[in-house]
Amino acid sequence: MSVFNRSLLISISICVSVFSTTVQAEKQCPAPDQKTKESIVLIEAGDSIGSGIVISENQILTAAHVVKDATHVVIKIGDQLIPATVISKHKKSDLALIQTTRLPIKPIHFATEKRLKHEWVWAMGYPMGQSQISASGRYKGTWLNSVYTSASVNYGQSGGGLIACEQGQHVLAGMVRAFAATKIDGKLVRRDDLSVATGINQIRNFLTSNQLAMSSTNQ
Repeated sequence: MSVFNRSLLISISICVSVFSTTVQAEKQCPAPDQKTKESIVLIEAGDSIGSGIVISENQILTAAHVVKDATHVVIKIGDQLIPATVISKHKKSDLALIQTTRLPIKPIHFATEKRLKHEWVWAMGYPMGQSQISASGRYKGTWLNSVYTSASVNYGQSGGGLIACEQGQHVLAGMVRAFAATKIDGKLVRRDDLSVATGINQIRNFLTSNQLAMSSTNQ
């Protein structure tokens, strides 16, 4: 993303010590399928570029810092540019909801199970506003309502989906927020092995507290 909120860079020193190294059994899924990929879209909000998650037939979840102060954004699906409106934001959880016309995309299912230490996850989005990627990694833990994984994240993936596997199905476990960083010689340096997301419970709370409609599959 061309404009990035540096306050979202998470110092690795504040979180590594809270993660258990206990290995637990995990469920297996292949890389995200085409249906899952279609539910992650590209968002353009002025000079800011990010990713979004289709959660109902006409609503998309993204990061609040992607849309910033914009009220109108553009959703890019293939060659289509679809105008949309920002209808709700919550800066503390870094969540925003966008509404548009009915989309030709099935919304992704929300996770219902607790994540296991070291289970596989995928951080999906559009780094630098380019082609979509599904960066695999391991779930590390949850700290102060934020989900940490080893999936690599870059500019432009903010607002994208953190995907997990439940009963052999890809589900939304969180929304990608930022990559982690360490301070070297007074400068924050991006880490490839640690990223942070807003968890699915916070997403549910954001949607229900604002009395916002959700897909019947996610209620």
